[in-house]
Amino acid sequence: MVSHVRLENQQNYRQQVCLSCMTGLYGCRWKRYRRSTEPTTVIEKTFLLITIIAFAFMAMWLYYWIIAENSADDFNWFMWTTTNSWFHWFTLVFTLTIIAFIYTTFLVLLAIAHCITGQQLHLYIVHKVTIIILLCACIAFCITLTELWPEEWDLLFISLQVTAPILQIMGVVILTFLTWPLAGIWWKSTSSTAFRWVTFIAYSCLLLFVYLCPLAFLTPCMLGHNSLPKRPLIMTHKGAPMLAPENTELSFQKAASYNIYGFESDVRISLDGIPFLMHDSTLERTTNVHKVFPNRTKHSAEFFTFEELQQLDAGSWFLQKNPFYTAKRMSKAEKQQIKNQTIPSLTKLMQVAKHYNNKSVIFDLFMPPSGHPYRGNFTEQTVSSIKASGIQEHQIWWLSDFKRDWVLKNAPDFEQTATTSMAPKDFKRFQIVHMNAEYSQVTDQDIQDFKKINISTNIYTVNKPWLYSLYWCIGVKSVTSGACQVLQSVEAPIWHTTPQIWRIIWILEDCVSLICVVLIFVFQRYRFPRRPSNPEAISLHTNRTFPHNHGKKSDRELLYRSNEDTPMPAPAGDASINHRPHNGYEDIPSPDGTSSPTDSLPDPQHEEIRMTLE
Repeated sequence: MVSHVRLENQQNYRQQVCLSCMTGLYGCRWKRYRRSTEPTTVIEKTFLLITIIAFAFMAMWLYYWIIAENSADDFNWFMWTTTNSWFHWFTLVFTLTIIAFIYTTFLVLLAIAHCITGQQLHLYIVHKVTIIILLCACIAFCITLTELWPEEWDLLFISLQVTAPILQIMGVVILTFLTWPLAGIWWKSTSSTAFRWVTFIAYSCLLLFVYLCPLAFLTPCMLGHNSLPKRPLIMTHKGAPMLAPENTELSFQKAASYNIYGFESDVRISLDGIPFLMHDSTLERTTNVHKVFPNRTKHSAEFFTFEELQQLDAGSWFLQKNPFYTAKRMSKAEKQQIKNQTIPSLTKLMQVAKHYNNKSVIFDLFMPPSGHPYRGNFTEQTVSSIKASGIQEHQIWWLSDFKRDWVLKNAPDFEQTATTSMAPKDFKRFQIVHMNAEYSQVTDQDIQDFKKINISTNIYTVNKPWLYSLYWCIGVKSVTSGACQVLQSVEAPIWHTTPQIWRIIWILEDCVSLICVVLIFVFQRYRFPRRPSNPEAISLHTNRTFPHNHGKKSDRELLYRSNEDTPMPAPAGDASINHRPHNGYEDIPSPDGTSSPTDSLPDPQHEEIRMTLE
C-alpha cells in the first residue's frame, strides 16, 4: 500500500478554481490530473499563432464594420438587390463580427494566462475547428467585398485620417499593458539565449513602430482654430430617410425642418412623360405594387403611368420593415401620416423647395429603358417640368450629362454640376461650378485643386459625424447626407486639435509608456531571477537517451515509472530479497495512479527531485 500523505502535505494541494477554469475553458482540462506544465508542443504553438492571426482579422473586421456603418443603408440595399429579400443585413453581420471578436479575444487572453502560470497550451478541438472556420470566413468575406463593394475599402483608409491618432494611443496603451506578462514569460523562459533575444528585439521593434508612426500621419483636422474652414452645407439624401419614407413629400418636409441647404433625389420619367421620384428601378421595395399590380411587380417603374403610380402606398413599407429602427418610436398620428404617402412628382419636390426658403435641388436623372416613349426626349421633359414649377433656375444643380449643351442653352441659370467622369477639359465648356463626387472618387488634393479653379465640391454620402468632421477640415462646400438630424448637432469637428497640442500628447504618452516598459522589465527581473545551473541536479525536462530502445525519456518520466520496473522492498526477515534502505521519504505517486520509489536514487539526486516537486 502506497502512502501519499507526506507528498500531499509537501505539495500543499488545494482547490484552484481559477486555474481549473482557465485550463478548462481553453483546453477542456478541468481536472487537476489532466493539467501539465510540460513544454508546449509544436502543433499547439502553431494553433496559438493561428488564433492570434484570427484575432487580428476579427479586430480589423470590427473596425471595418464600425466605419462601414456610414453606408449601412447602402449595404442593406445592395443585399436586397442581390437576394431580393429585405433584412437588416448590416446589423446581422455587425453583430456576428462583435461575437467573433469577443470569442477570439477571450482565447488569446486565456493563452496569455497559460503562459503566465506556466501551464502547457492545449487548445480544445472545438476551438481549433471554430478558429479555422472563422479565419476562412474572414478571408472569403474579404475577397467578396473587394469584388462587390470596393469603395468601402477606400472609406476604411479615409477614416485613418481621423482615427489614426486615437488608434496610436490605443496601441501604445495595449502594448504597455502586455509588457507585464511578456516580460515575466521572457525572464522565466528556458529557451536558448538567441531565441529570447530575437523575441525581445521583435517586440522592441513593434513598440518602436507604434511610438513613431505619428510621423507618417496625414490628419486634416490637426490645424489651428483660425485655419478651420467654414462648416459644410448639408444636402439631404432622399429627404430624411431615417425619419420618414425615402423620396416622399413627408421625408423632404421633415428634412427642411433642420438647417439644411438643399434636397437630393432620384428622378425617373413615367410612361406618360411626368418626372417622378424613385430610387430603385422597380417599385417592389418601397411600395405595395405586389398588391395593386401583382402581375407587374418586376416591371420597371418607368412603365407605369403617373396615375397608376399615385394608386400605390409609398409609406407603409417604412413601418413594416423599420429600416432605421425609428418607426416604433413614432406616435399614431405620425404613423398614419406615413401610411398616406404616395410617390411624388418632381414638380411637388420643387414646390416643397420653394416653400421652405428656396432650397437648392440636385437629382440623378435616369434614362428610361428601351421601348419607353420618352427615351429620346426625357431631358426636355424634365427641364420643362422644372420651369413650369416656378422655381428659380439658380436653385437647380444640374447633374445629368444628357444633352448638357441643350440645357445650357435653354436653362442658362442652372448651376452646372459635374461628376468625376467628366474630363477636366470640359469644365470650362460646360460652365461647371460644382463637383458632385463620392468620398472614394476624390482625394484631399483633388478638392483643393477644384477650389483653385472656383469649383466647389459636394461629397456623398456622409452620414456619420466623424466623416462630416473630416470634410469640414478639408474644406468642402457641401455634403449629401441621409442623416441631416445627426449632422445638424455637430457644432465643431470631432478630434480637432492644433499640431502643437497633438505633439505634446504624442511625446508625453510615448515617454510615459517607455518608462513603464523599462520598469516592468526590471521588476519582473527581480521576480524571476535567473538561477545558476547545477551540473549535479537532475532536470525533470531533460531528454536522456537509452541505448536499449534508442528512445528519449525525460527524468520526470523516469521518476514516474511504475513499481513493477523497480524491485519491491523485502519483508522483514526475508534474506532472499535485498532490503531497501529507508531515508525518511514516502513513495511519490505518478500521474497514472502508480507509485515510483525514489529511495533507491542517490541522496543528492533524490533531494533535488523532491525540491523540484515541492
